[in-house]
Amino acid sequence: MPELRDIPLTYEEGVYSLVDFSEDTSDGAISFDYDAQYQMLTYAIPVGKSKREMTLHSVPEDDLIRTLRAVYDRDGTLQNVTAALNGHETLLYIRYENEEHAKQEIRRFAIQNADIIIEQIQQCTDAAARLFIDYYYDSDYMDYLAVIGTAAQMEAVRQEYRSEDSCDHSGNYPSEFIKGDNQRLITMIRCAEGYPPKNFQYAIEIMSKHIEKHALAALHKTEDFKFICAEYD
Repeated sequence: MPELRDIPLTYEEGVYSLVDFSEDTSDGAISFDYDAQYQMLTYAIPVGKSKREMTLHSVPEDDLIRTLRAVYDRDGTLQNVTAALNGHETLLYIRYENEEHAKQEIRRFAIQNADIIIEQIQQCTDAAARLFIDYYYDSDYMDYLAVIGTAAQMEAVRQEYRSEDSCDHSGNYPSEFIKGDNQRLITMIRCAEGYPPKNFQYAIEIMSKHIEKHALAALHKTEDFKFICAEYD
């Protein structure tokens, strides 16, 4: 593949692609390492005075080279890096002014992400017996999703497992996972200063409360309906 040039942290104001950069970087840079065999992209992002490694999987080589964009503000400071991977705009890096700015941006995106999930939940016309919010954190991997359990599905679960407790486990239901933009969430969390699990929990609470407030009213619910939010393993 063509050489992956470093993305300098300071440059002239504007929007640039990979081919716009030279090899020399005097004021620090984001350097990429691409594994063509596994389509895996690794790189380190500046977080405060340190760096934090990022890993993206299933990254098409051609998409990365053609669509990567770096945005610099009027002061020449790198603001964000994106690429259209598999037809989806993917955030690779975002810069925050400080911790408070990071919280504001994470909160703003968390609400937008929850709205995407809510829109999908509201498409369910069957009687809903359960709405699950499942989340997971492990180093640089984070997951957040919703699962609907219809009344008919719950009865099938009850008959199969002969247990009421089995009805409260999302993995027993055949419904498809309902997701927003988890990759953007991961990038925004890991680019923020502070402890990533704490920032992730902050986003979880915002999304889950927003979904509970706005999605449940639109569902046709059974009398024994439950909204269950829990971490999976």
